[in-house]
Amino acid sequence: MSSNIQSQFGVNVLDVIKIQYKTRIIFDYVQSCYTVSYIQKGEVLTTSSEGEYVASAGDVMIHRPNEPFNVISKRDGVHYLFNINATVGAGDDFFKLFPLGKVIRVRDRDVYERKFDELRSLWLQEEDDLRNVQVGSLVFYLLYEIVESTKHGGRRASRDPAVTDRFNEALQFMEDRLDQEITREELAKLYHMNPVYFSRAFQKIYKLTPMQMLRKLRLQHAKQLLESTDYTMEHISGRCGFYDASHFSKAFQTVYGKGPSEYRKSIKFTKTSIASP
Repeated sequence: MSSNIQSQFGVNVLDVIKIQYKTRIIFDYVQSCYTVSYIQKGEVLTTSSEGEYVASAGDVMIHRPNEPFNVISKRDGVHYLFNINATVGAGDDFFKLFPLGKVIRVRDRDVYERKFDELRSLWLQEEDDLRNVQVGSLVFYLLYEIVESTKHGGRRASRDPAVTDRFNEALQFMEDRLDQEITREELAKLYHMNPVYFSRAFQKIYKLTPMQMLRKLRLQHAKQLLESTDYTMEHISGRCGFYDASHFSKAFQTVYGKGPSEYRKSIKFTKTSIASP
């Protein structure tokens, strides 16, 4: 018994690379091909139009052509990656016919890394027909491993912004410096992020921009001072980062429906009423 099998898989391998780094920060990077990047060591935050994902050792990230993406890591890492264009049949995009997640957990790390090392070794050899066939076969094998990994629960869901504590450091930074001038750029530097992307990611989690959150924290602190101290309006406005008492009063009334003086009187009246027999 025999079978006549004609391959319908075509692949154009553009590069095969091992990358080692101390930190890795890429913003709004756009490429004309697919990049399949396996994390051998480290952990990165990767974002694109598809969402935000955390990828760690044993995960594969798939970056699609002509779609900006970011990769951020503050720790040592090693990535195994190859750049390709892959087609099936009459030229249909492989990754559109077989949609995969942005981040996939590889089912067998040892096998994947061993096959990648074979691919890398071949890629560095002098080009000839046999070498090209072997390279294409190994790329196909690695793609097969990735596809099979999704069947074993390897597809990673996007990070849930409702439970993330990613920007706790920024919140603490604001709370420790409410009386100081703070800029979006200064906050973004805490995470080695582009200020525009930082603001977008922050707002996705808290439904407020960083500057709106700073204003909210300042007014909350001012409210606490009105309730618990006899500080003057000038003193409170300075402690909470407002230009002057007039600016503070307008901002407070907009949020709480009462001016700070009126609010303090209502609090004192409430306390007196509770304390009376």
